[in-house]
Amino acid sequence: MSTTISMILGIAFTLLGIAAVILQAWLWKFPMVPDPGGPDPNGKSTAPRSWTQVHRLIGAAYVLIYLIMMWEMIPRLWQYQVELPARTVMHAVMGITIGVLLVVKVSIIRWFQHFGKSLPTLGVALLLCTLILATLSIPFAIRAHDFGGQTFSASNLARVEKILFELGGIQGKSAKELVEKPSLDAGRDVLVHKCTWCHDMRTILIKPRTGSQWLDLVERMAEKPVIGEPMDPPEIAYVTAYLIAITPEIQQSARSKAAVEAKSQEIRIAVAELTPTPVIPDAEPTTATFDIEAAKSLYEQQCVQCHELDTVADYGPQTETEWVKIVKRMVDDEGAELNAEQAKTIVSYLTKTQGKKE
Repeated sequence: MSTTISMILGIAFTLLGIAAVILQAWLWKFPMVPDPGGPDPNGKSTAPRSWTQVHRLIGAAYVLIYLIMMWEMIPRLWQYQVELPARTVMHAVMGITIGVLLVVKVSIIRWFQHFGKSLPTLGVALLLCTLILATLSIPFAIRAHDFGGQTFSASNLARVEKILFELGGIQGKSAKELVEKPSLDAGRDVLVHKCTWCHDMRTILIKPRTGSQWLDLVERMAEKPVIGEPMDPPEIAYVTAYLIAITPEIQQSARSKAAVEAKSQEIRIAVAELTPTPVIPDAEPTTATFDIEAAKSLYEQQCVQCHELDTVADYGPQTETEWVKIVKRMVDDEGAELNAEQAKTIVSYLTKTQGKKE
């Protein structure tokens, strides 16, 4: 199944789940009337029969799409040759949970009507699992289809064609042929359905590579033995072209990650140089101005990012040296985004308001 069809089915599955629960909530507002000899001991609903049929059709479509997606997903789980990533495990758990809930719900409808009052709860549980499943899948599918247009922009395709031309084409496929949308779509399908047999997607896309590096990597991977069907020469060409096409996005992601890491490292270095003010016995109090209101504002603004201010008060009065250690720990271990000057200000504020002598 192509990634496009998978994405469409996933979106339809989610919308059907939402529609089913909303319609179910409306239908359950209608009272039940006694129905002696009827199949449901709780009675018979007075809801409009036409809307009840619509609800059943929505439910049937929901079940049908579920079966199609599970038919696609379960065999792929057995083809993984590496430890399943957390997102895939969660995806599988939600899929199986939905199946169990569907079996229970259908059983109640068909054979155990005396449990009918639990159907709304089951419907909400199904919706919750469906939304979690959609959250795990749909954003990645949308990103893969490049609805922002970056991968398939004219400038990027010209770049890809130039790189492929310099490589002399791949596996008998010309550069011009490989930058056509059907070829890139085929490359995306190979990446999603074959490359992930042996690798987590994050491992594949962890860093940008040059065109020749992508080609060397794909050809080397294609030579390795796999449980499933290996890549054929055209697929090698398609997936290489697609990886070259999405390299700018990989590079942008890598730059963002590097910028965050660099900033974090800069903060750690700056805060590591933070030392308490030396205590000079019998020294006159400093006349340097310290804006305690500004310091309080900074303290409240920064420290509530991760916890309540009461948490700070729980430490009790501390010496300046101890407050320095606490602030350093917040930066190093808890990810507090403070530069050296801000850290000094907060330490000074805490020392003045919740401090004790060394």
